[in-house]
Amino acid sequence: MDVEAVLAQAPDRQVATGASKLAVPAKWPELGHDDAALWGLCQGSGKSPYQVCVDLSDRATKCSCPSRKFPCKHAVALQLLHANGSTQEKPQPDWVGSWLHARHARATTERKPAQPGKRREESVRAGIAGLTDWLTDLSAGGLATLPSREPLWWQGIMARMVDAQAPGIASAIGELRSVVGANRPRWYEEATDHIGRLYLLTRTDFSDAARVRLGFTTTEQEVRAGESWADDWVVLLRLDSDDGKVRTVRQWAWGRSRKQWVYTARHAAGGAIPVPAMTPGAELAAVMHPYPGGLPRRVAVGEVTRSGPAGPIPLPDTWDQALAAAESLLVNDPWLRLVPLCCKGTRPARDDRSLYLIDAAERALPVRAGASLAQALARTGGDPFDAMGLWDGNSLQLCAIAEPGAFPEVVS
Repeated sequence: MDVEAVLAQAPDRQVATGASKLAVPAKWPELGHDDAALWGLCQGSGKSPYQVCVDLSDRATKCSCPSRKFPCKHAVALQLLHANGSTQEKPQPDWVGSWLHARHARATTERKPAQPGKRREESVRAGIAGLTDWLTDLSAGGLATLPSREPLWWQGIMARMVDAQAPGIASAIGELRSVVGANRPRWYEEATDHIGRLYLLTRTDFSDAARVRLGFTTTEQEVRAGESWADDWVVLLRLDSDDGKVRTVRQWAWGRSRKQWVYTARHAAGGAIPVPAMTPGAELAAVMHPYPGGLPRRVAVGEVTRSGPAGPIPLPDTWDQALAAAESLLVNDPWLRLVPLCCKGTRPARDDRSLYLIDAAERALPVRAGASLAQALARTGGDPFDAMGLWDGNSLQLCAIAEPGAFPEVVS
């Protein structure tokens, strides 16, 4: 790696400048390298020199200094010295070997002649090791430092995850950056939630649910060639989103025999509007082909043999029952952001801070204001109604309603 490439790793200009000043052999009582790593001791302001090392397999760094920046100026300086030919090849010290062993124990499994899928998994494991180091740096700095982090600090780790073939992690870090940049009143609570989900990815067992979050994909052609579920599907929940590049429409349907929700996702780029995969408010006799992943399962819609208006579906009596049923979905897929949540006989209420739907047990659940809630109130006149929607952990996005026990109507 040349000098320019090394300096490009610096999270900000201050680190790059400091590293250039430190890239002098006289400031390093020990310098060395082998095929696996670089290492050195850099004399700082304290009594003991800082221990600095770099894993040459992916340029991950470790330094004993208290810096909250990643990589720190000492780690960048060490790589500058190596690029300038100032390090000597020699045996690793024990502290370097211990760090490398710990990293590789987390990141690698027994290597066999790898198939393409296996090579991808090994690449992702190496990326996860880098994510672990990045989260350690983030933890050392604390949440309060996130708003002042340079764009290069975010871009570097996101590019590293893309290179490791883990685009799902890159997207998740991008979402964390957006939360920090939005600076909402309680942004730190949202950020903590995102960081927790990222940490869970570092502990992954490569389950189907985890692979989806990491960015492993399955083509629709592969899905249609696999398992199929024939059932009557009640299409009630829908959510549209637009990230500025891609528009997405997601729909959730209840399977009468399977007694579980499934969902479809359609995407469109370049300003196009995606066409929903299913008719909202319909009940379909159809075959669904499930993608790998957690519950609710994403599906591709197969042959539809009958279609009519949606009939009533079984609903919990209280929000507590509904949330208890959702627990198993979150245990299966802790990265799940939207959970179908329904309840019989709810009535609207409000206080100074929020709007709520109150169940028969007087339990209040926050509901999001908007067109769907306005439609529900207009159609019911404030009388109790069965509520069906999507829960994001903070509030319910109302999607469909019904007079108690009657046929549902889509309001989203």
